[in-house]
Amino acid sequence: MNTKDRASTLRLEICRRQERLGALLNQLKGASPMIRGSVYARRRRCGKPRCRCVRGHPHRDRVLAIRRAGRVRVRGLDPTGDAAVEQAVAAWHGFRRQRGELVAAYQGLLHVVDRLADLRVAQAGDVR
Repeated sequence: MNTKDRASTLRLEICRRQERLGALLNQLKGASPMIRGSVYARRRRCGKPRCRCVRGHPHRDRVLAIRRAGRVRVRGLDPTGDAAVEQAVAAWHGFRRQRGELVAAYQGLLHVVDRLADLRVAQAGDVR
């Protein structure tokens, strides 16, 4: 592949990566509410001497854990009515994942731009 073909290929790659960046940015501009935290199932013992949890059947509940001021705050969730909280937490985790993809996409774009710059500098050296 000659130098001109390689430069053309790199320019096409820049256009493709630019489109991918635009799509990622549009996803990140969403307006859904987000909660920075985690939802998980907790199993615990209550400590009452005659409770079933003493015999090895711990209580189960779903909780929301949020870190504030260096401490983790845990709040119990209603088993039937906190779907909106779980969706907001899922939105936060999706946002963070997409942000990581955006960083990787920008790094990839910079790599392709640098390769094109090196090729153009090499071409300018051939002119002299």
